[in-house]
Amino acid sequence: MTKDDIEWLIIQLIAEDNAMDADDLLEELAAAGQDLPVDSLLAAEVLTRVQEQVGAELPTNAETARALRSVKAFADAVWRLLPESHGEVATA
Repeated sequence: MTKDDIEWLIIQLIAEDNAMDADDLLEELAAAGQDLPVDSLLAAEVLTRVQEQVGAELPTNAETARALRSVKAFADAVWRLLPESHGEVATA
């Protein structure tokens, strides 16, 4: 699984929770900024499902709270916890 895959998963889950089309949400987030800023409450709502689907658990700390402010930061935090991410070239 790549960071791009994780980003798309996060977008899909947030869109699903908000009865939106994932492509429309991505377009909206991209218009708001390169890092795809998102309301951290929206990201927190899908945190458990993302963790379950990728098999990584983010710690409950300030760094995770900051990561939930954007899709890219959230995906990066999850990706860094995956065993196969070590030694791979990061994709963004």
